[in-house]
Amino acid sequence: MAEIKRPPSEGSDSESDDAPGPARKPAEVIPDSVDHFLGSLLASLQTRNIQEIHRLYETVFNQLTDRYYAKSKWPSSAAVQETISTEPLFDILYKELYYRHIYARLNPVNFEDRVGSWENYCRLLDLMIDGLAEGEDLHSLCIALPAQWLWDILDEFVYHYQTYSTYCHKAAKMQKDKDVKELRDHPGVFDTTKVLNYLHKLVRYSLIEEWLANPEGGNGRGAAFTDESTRLIGYFALVQLLRMHSLLGDYRLAMETIESIDFRAEVPLFYRIPASHVTIYYYLGFAYLMMRRYVDATRTFSDILVFLSKTSGVNSLSYQYDQMVKKQDQMYVLLLICNALCPQQLDESLEKQIRDKHTDKQQRLQRGEELCFEELFSYACPKFVAAAMPDLDSLDGFNANEAHQRQLHLFLQEVKQQQALPTIGSYMKLYTSLQTSKLAQLCEMDEEGLRDQLMCVMHKTRQLVHQDGPPLQGVLQACGEVEFYLDGDMVHINAQKPQRPHSEVFLEHIVKFQDILKRMDK
Repeated sequence: MAEIKRPPSEGSDSESDDAPGPARKPAEVIPDSVDHFLGSLLASLQTRNIQEIHRLYETVFNQLTDRYYAKSKWPSSAAVQETISTEPLFDILYKELYYRHIYARLNPVNFEDRVGSWENYCRLLDLMIDGLAEGEDLHSLCIALPAQWLWDILDEFVYHYQTYSTYCHKAAKMQKDKDVKELRDHPGVFDTTKVLNYLHKLVRYSLIEEWLANPEGGNGRGAAFTDESTRLIGYFALVQLLRMHSLLGDYRLAMETIESIDFRAEVPLFYRIPASHVTIYYYLGFAYLMMRRYVDATRTFSDILVFLSKTSGVNSLSYQYDQMVKKQDQMYVLLLICNALCPQQLDESLEKQIRDKHTDKQQRLQRGEELCFEELFSYACPKFVAAAMPDLDSLDGFNANEAHQRQLHLFLQEVKQQQALPTIGSYMKLYTSLQTSKLAQLCEMDEEGLRDQLMCVMHKTRQLVHQDGPPLQGVLQACGEVEFYLDGDMVHINAQKPQRPHSEVFLEHIVKFQDILKRMDK
């Protein structure tokens, strides 16, 4: 452990402790076990002992929090500097834990802590980016941290941005003078452009996209090619860009951001951190949903939910475990929505879970209840944010919930356009051909209106379906329950979808099990 450094005492050397003067603020008392934890953390950071840092971070920190600081703040940075060390990196990383604990346990967060969190993240990310820009890697900068902590740093950075945006809009809605003045005095705190800029710089200077394109082609380029911590921070920045653009409602750009992610690798990097795995699939599946690619959304949610069902309880000590469980439940709800808008065959384990916990919701969605679609979407969607701060000079008629309402409106528009599709499809399943006049009579609409609806069915049931390559690519396919075409006044229907040969199904499962066995061996 480094030598303890203490700041000089107040007053001159000739003054005694009993000299008269203003009352001193009582010193913070740090329990012995907390002092030992901080000393061990400092020593591990200095020796770059990643295994020990991981133990202290994942286990000891949470245990001490539950024991001493379940409802109060950890010791201030000044107290820790006085007792342990003034080493800058140690101070920055301690503050990262300090502010994260406040956000997790002590809501509501006061404005000073929001500003302090932003300034500390700026110090940490500037330190990383400046070093990477000069050709160094995180290890040479002494920022040798476990993968879980690196993920949590960027994940919390975006979460703090998200909560700050929500706070700003609530403060603008309430129009309290004190809150509005604080916002005016700190215009750059968690600015959207600055947050995106930090993430893009981490991606650019870490060379992660070049590494993902050709892991063996470094030729002495450094960064992600030689240092794992640098590789991971760049990779996690890509995932957080997917999240950021989804929160802002730009789904195409969100998917373009992760074009280079190693989905096809034998063991993708996102497997290292369960929360990273969940984040990618949640936001990717939601982007597919909002782009009307329901087959891809269903496949994405199904893949991650089946995986989570087989690994339940893993990483339960992590502070993010409860959040992952909530995301899992949200993805079940989004899967229900996708299946209601475009019915697909689901895995047996998922169908059982839906029958056990979501039967009522499923039935309401199948009946086309718009209120149910709205409720489930509002529960399962991301907490959208507005890209810009509220105009503090013009708050008349200000809507603090505009970002969410815009996305909800777009989604419900799509639901309304598809309301008649299940009814038309259910009648067409009964025939191989029938006249449009008869189908219009069955659907209780006029023939001209039916033709409009049939054109809508043709349009809505044709989707891009991902086959290979980047997530945004796909092949246009008919994805409805029935296939049909119009010939004058006749509708010709092919309700039987081609079945895959049994041999293909068995071979596909054999390959999957072989992949699982390889991963277990590694």
